[in-house]
Order: sequence, then C-alpha cells, then structure tokens
Amino acid sequence: MFYVSYDGIDEPLGRSQVLAYLRRLAPRYDITLISFEKSVEVSGRLREELDAYGIEWAPLRYHRRPPVLSTLLDVLAGRRRLIEAARRGAPSVVHVRSDVPALMALLARKATGGKLLFDIRGFWADERVDGGLWRAGGFLYRIAKWCERAFFAEADAIVTLTEASVPQVRVWAGERPVPVEVIPTCVDLQRFSSRPERPEGPHVVWSGSIGTWYRFDLVARVAAALSLPLTVITRERELAQTTLDDYPAAVLTVGPEEVPGQLYSGDIGLCLIKSSFSKRASAPTRFAEYLATGMPVLVTRGVGDLESIVTEHGIGVVLAGEDDESIAAAAKRLRELAGEREVQARCRSVAYRLFDVEAGTERYAALYRRLSGE
Repeated sequence: MFYVSYDGIDEPLGRSQVLAYLRRLAPRYDITLISFEKSVEVSGRLREELDAYGIEWAPLRYHRRPPVLSTLLDVLAGRRRLIEAARRGAPSVVHVRSDVPALMALLARKATGGKLLFDIRGFWADERVDGGLWRAGGFLYRIAKWCERAFFAEADAIVTLTEASVPQVRVWAGERPVPVEVIPTCVDLQRFSSRPERPEGPHVVWSGSIGTWYRFDLVARVAAALSLPLTVITRERELAQTTLDDYPAAVLTVGPEEVPGQLYSGDIGLCLIKSSFSKRASAPTRFAEYLATGMPVLVTRGVGDLESIVTEHGIGVVLAGEDDESIAAAAKRLRELAGEREVQARCRSVAYRLFDVEAGTERYAALYRRLSGE
C-alpha cells in the first residue's frame, strides 16, 4: 500500500493524522509512505522511528517558494517517487491525503495501478477561497476544481471527515456507486485522558493555529465574558500576542508531544472557525483533544458536525453570533455546563465514541480490505 501526504510527518498534523494511523496499520500491511518534509534535519530520527514500525519511508523536500510553481515541482517530484516505488512492487491501494497528493497519484496511475483512495480532508479548493488565499472564480480556483472533478471521477473510494459533507461529496462523485466513508480527525485518546483539573482553577483554552479560517479575534471577548484566565497554545505566538492586543493571557509554544500536558480537565476549550461552505467538511483536531481531556467546548455554527455533536450530547455551546449579547449568552451557558458534575465524563465518553484513533484505524483497514479484494 502506498500512502502520500503533502504534510510532513514531523509536523503536528503529520504525527496525529498520518503516523498515528500508519503505525497501527503497519503490522497488517506493507506500507510505503511518501511525505513532504519542511526540514531535512529530522530525517535521521524519523527514519529510525518509521523503520521500527516497519514503514518504508520515501521522503521528499517540501518547497514553499515561488508560489504555485513550487507546488507544481513538488507534484512532479511526487509523481516520480511513486513511479520509482512502483517499480519495486505495485501497490494494491494508493491512499492520497487531499488534493495535491491526489494529483501526483493521478499522473502516476498508469505506472502504479492499484485502487485510488481519495482522502479529501476538506473541500480544499473552496477552503482556499474562503480563507482569502485565492480569488473566487480565479484561474487557480478553476484549475483546482477541474483537477478535483478528475479525482472524484477516478477514486475507487472516498474518505471525508464529516457527515455534513457527504451530500456534496455524493454530488461531486456523480452517479458512480463509489463508497464514501466518514472518518473524522481521530486522536490517540490515551495521550489526553486522565488529565487532572488545573490546580489554580479552570482556564479558557485555545489550542492550535489561529490564522486564516479561525476566529481568534473573538477569544479575548469570550474569556472576558467568562471571567476566566486565558491560555493560548500555538506555534503562531507573535500573531497571537498581536491579536490579543495587551489582553492578559498565557501564550505558549510547545512541541506536539507536550500539548496533552498543557490541557486540563474542567477547562473550557474554544473551537471558533469561520462559517463557510468549505467548512462543512472540517473536523478540527483540537475539538477531539478538548473532549478527550474532559473540556466542554464553545464552537461556531456551520463547521462540519460540531454543532450537532455538542447539541446532541450536551458537551458544549454553539456561539449564535459575535455581538456582545450572543457572547454573553454563550458564556452564561458555558459556566452552567462547566458546573455540571457529569460534563467531564460526558466529554470523554463522546471522544471515545466518535474520535478514537483505534476505531478510525479499523475503518481504514476495512476500506483497504475492500479495495484490495481481501
């Protein structure tokens, strides 16, 4: 089986959303992993780790500049690496994580053969428009959507992150009876469970990225309405401090392995994201991590399945608007919810029911068996 990721394996997403699955699948499948790494310095340590899991690793260097051209060069490099790997043994399944790896696989498909598993990770082209990175209807968007139609037309199976995205995925897949599986961004729950309550009392917590699609601009207002201290865990530390504009907060930058130690049961997690068409397909990793820790969560509307999950299970609050009245109402309900004796247990229960990486691994394994005809 070939797995192609445009995210580096030493990046937080690479570790939590690629390696966490592959190391569990490796005892059952021969896996060749092609990834794009931002730093060559980690390759020796990573290779030892992947060798220990039995994963054959074929890393490539990720190029950021010049825009567009660098991505095209990476696509060609990925195509070449796929063809080279296929010469040593054709895969039964080529698993591609999002659109750029899908283009690599499509260009190399004559050489690789195998079934194509298109793991969409969101509505990629539309996300770039909604995030202000591309112009709606512009040249890059039209090219990306043309490629996307080819990916859906060629895919032998599709994985999407949310139930909310399935109707649109079915439309794009056309009349073909291609299997569509919903596998959200699962996490290694053991790393986040059994966290104690914060010794000095609960905090409002933001964990993860803050730019592009995120409503980090609302964080200080929410924390003030809750009258709780604010902790921000992000690699974008300078941007966070600038956006907070002197609002008192602990702003931390830690490695992925240290994140669980910074989250405490009984805190309130913030998962505030711009509502847009593309976000129907989003399942933020931080949401699962908050729940696994035992935190009720504040979410925004129109983001994947978050609204239905927090409402159905009573594990959070949906922010109805960004005006002062809506924020005050959400804060009042969050305080009430955080005071309920069973809320921490409910949060953990939902995390285990919906976001356990062990269960997610089994769903991927079932798809591999189906595609390879086992």
